[in-house]
Amino acid sequence: MDSKDYWAIAEHDIEIQNPVTDRKLRLLDDYCDIRDGLKVLDAGCGKAWVMLQWAERLAIQGTGLELNPHFLEQARRKSAERGLSEKLTFIDGPAQDFSPEPASYDIVMCLGASFALGSFAQAVDWMAAAAKPGGTLVIGDLTLKHHAPISRPDLHLPDDARDTIGVIERHGAEVSALISASDADFERYVSHHRHAVLRWARENPDHPEHANVLEQSRIDWTFYLKTIRPYLGWTIFVARRDG
Repeated sequence: MDSKDYWAIAEHDIEIQNPVTDRKLRLLDDYCDIRDGLKVLDAGCGKAWVMLQWAERLAIQGTGLELNPHFLEQARRKSAERGLSEKLTFIDGPAQDFSPEPASYDIVMCLGASFALGSFAQAVDWMAAAAKPGGTLVIGDLTLKHHAPISRPDLHLPDDARDTIGVIERHGAEVSALISASDADFERYVSHHRHAVLRWARENPDHPEHANVLEQSRIDWTFYLKTIRPYLGWTIFVARRDG
């Protein structure tokens, strides 16, 4: 099964497609100084929960980039249902294919989708180039929480929060705030995936991709239990571009 179809199954039940709560995401209102008139770019916007919330309350102009057509359809439908189509534009395709006008956005976001822009450092570089001087970068990703007790080169663990801040600041943006997922946040998020896939499998026993979907879910679930749960967290970094 195509990975986009798999994730449409796994994330069927959730609107916030990251391991954080709506309450934590609302902290971005303050940390990003959200207000009327801002231009927002969201790379890998998914179902666009954050931009939809902002556009409902404020006169922003938002652009969402999303590769998964299932998520894009939901973002467009919710935008239309809420009367936000004149405020929000959604673009189908790889984020790297989109060429933002340099230094033109007040807020540039990438929550859990840095891979869509290459490495984490490449994502920060792309975002910083699109942000206005003094603009805000919002990037969420896995971070190392605990080192393995023995050397485990097979784990390919990410940087911890301190080193990640160093990457961002070397790209000309000063980190001003952090929002971190709790263990319970991550467990809820991954459990929604597992629950949705197992339900789909029960309801679609004769689907030609039945075994493949279950196997992918098993791999993801095992990775969470063996690697994420003991060693990793997930952190949103909010930073101001120099200037």
